[in-house]
Amino acid sequence: MELIQAALSASNLLWTVLFVLVILYWLSVVLGALDIESFDMDLDADVDVDVDVDVDVDADIDVDADVDADVDADVDADVDADADTEVSAGAQVSWWIGTLRFFNLGKLPFMILFSLFILSAWSISVLLNHEGSFYNPENTITLALISLLPNILVSALIMKILSSPLVPIFAKLDTSVKAIDYKGKVGTVLTEIAPDSMGQIKVFVNDSVSTVSAKSIEKEIKKGQKVLIVDELQQENCFVVVPADEH
Repeated sequence: MELIQAALSASNLLWTVLFVLVILYWLSVVLGALDIESFDMDLDADVDVDVDVDVDVDADIDVDADVDADVDADVDADVDADADTEVSAGAQVSWWIGTLRFFNLGKLPFMILFSLFILSAWSISVLLNHEGSFYNPENTITLALISLLPNILVSALIMKILSSPLVPIFAKLDTSVKAIDYKGKVGTVLTEIAPDSMGQIKVFVNDSVSTVSAKSIEKEIKKGQKVLIVDELQQENCFVVVPADEH
């Protein structure tokens, strides 16, 4: 009874509602109304970041040579600035994908991860915010809000720890990528690949385009470069690539 009262209190109501929705989802899966992959997200989608360079130059036909030089200089400066912006945007996308993959997003069905996160967040919230607790014995909303961000961070880490043993199990069940032999295939880099981080490459196989994760062991590979797939890292669910012009 005390657990129900704590769960339905204003301090914990948000997490309780989400927890109930998760339970209803899994009941729907058991009854066959929903599929376990209904809410999956595709991290291997095309994340190609392009910055269009539009340069408008209004000039008369009779123009001085010095003015032309100034216009050319301005155009070059604009193109360089846009190129820097494109590199920065690509790096941000690559960092974001790496962060999501750290928490096993894209490696497991989304609802499994979400369920583990909500279960952890709800448990921590109820533990902290109830009458007689060590943190918020008066169960005030103010203290509950203060603990919200730490709760989210800790729950994300718990989700990562609890879900990691499931990754190799689902990797064996997922044959969509392994049905194709990517070794020896040539692809195009979509996001910059560094030795210590993953990137994305686009590969043409059997008249279709596939976007897969890739890692370079020795050197940095820029966006747009052609690469050769030389190996597969099954535990990390990615491929090892080298610049194609070296082979």
